[in-house]
Amino acid sequence: MRSELLAQILRFGVVGGVGFVVDGGLLWLLLANGFDPYLARALSFPIAVVVTWALNRNWTFRETRDASSEGQFRRYFGVQVVGTLSNYAIYSLVISMFGTAGTTVFWAFAFGSFVGSFINFCGARFLAFRA
Repeated sequence: MRSELLAQILRFGVVGGVGFVVDGGLLWLLLANGFDPYLARALSFPIAVVVTWALNRNWTFRETRDASSEGQFRRYFGVQVVGTLSNYAIYSLVISMFGTAGTTVFWAFAFGSFVGSFINFCGARFLAFRA
């Protein structure tokens, strides 16, 4: 059981890394094209959610693949919203306190993502991909 949980956490971390790159890459692309940092983050999030849901469903929590994909996606999206609201609150707080310079926006994104990942794993494991 313990090794199964550790493997799941590691897979979730890898998927989270992919989501981080997708989300951060889109955020950077939008910022580079003149988007407001708040709007850019709001646009990059949903795309990252779809990517991470598919990877988590088919790799991290593959033992629950037989469950309704529609139901899992709705629960996963709900969990991601809660995690992302926490993430976005931290992101917004950091840039409101320290400004919107590129480096500050990156660190705000990274710190918010780090905190949100804990919420997201617990929600994914116990709600979205429950057996």
